[in-house]
Amino acid sequence: MIDQRRDFLGTYRQCRLGFLLLAIGLVPACLLDLLWVVGRFGDLRILIWAERLGLSTIVATLTPWATLAGATVLWGAWDHKGWQRRAGLLLTMCLVDVGSWFLDLGDPQMRGDHAWFRHQLGSALGWAQFALLAGLSGDVLAHLGVESAEESSKSTRSLAATGAMVWLLLFCETANLEAGWPLQMRPRFSLHAQLLWMGNTMIHTICLIQVAALVVAALRRVDEEVRSVAVERTDDEPEGPRLAFHQDLSEPVRAWPEADRPPSP
Repeated sequence: MIDQRRDFLGTYRQCRLGFLLLAIGLVPACLLDLLWVVGRFGDLRILIWAERLGLSTIVATLTPWATLAGATVLWGAWDHKGWQRRAGLLLTMCLVDVGSWFLDLGDPQMRGDHAWFRHQLGSALGWAQFALLAGLSGDVLAHLGVESAEESSKSTRSLAATGAMVWLLLFCETANLEAGWPLQMRPRFSLHAQLLWMGNTMIHTICLIQVAALVVAALRRVDEEVRSVAVERTDDEPEGPRLAFHQDLSEPVRAWPEADRPPSP
């Protein structure tokens, strides 16, 4: 078992880097989402404060790039086909997010013809990314012996599926399909759409918190495993010769012969 863990040491280190990058992208997004929900349903001054600090711009840049880097690292961590298929799908979706980020640079006010459709596409991919991140994190935690990992991953994926269905209903309620391409939002936001929007927002925040928690848990568990294997490898390494030569201390030390004595300075 120890030899097997040592064989996985390089993979564990790569997974640690991947989950670290994912955590860098997800944790700030999670905090901003919480601030947004509290400000939207509570004190609007929180939204004004966050907007003045430019938190939305920072997170909108940090999250897609960090998750893209993390997904790229995780994609090459394991050679298992199932892992590479899911990590590759996550990587593709992250590439779409980065492409959307570049398009947003040219339309920062979201007033272009394709702005609303671009936002809806990002929301749709977000639910699939939640499910993939929960699955990958749960697989690593289960591999490292965490008993509750599979159940936590399954519940998060179920919540992501529920959120995707609510989002689909909201999309059908708000999209003006009769206007043709590019898709635009209906000019009137009905009561049903408002209720669906509130439900979608709350489910998105809860699911994001759960996914971020799974990613951080996987990061901590992999880091512990890397440190443990590294300590075991250090303890099992041979010490090697400590002295370049050995002198028999039982024999008396002989003085230098007069002829061989080095000259004094």
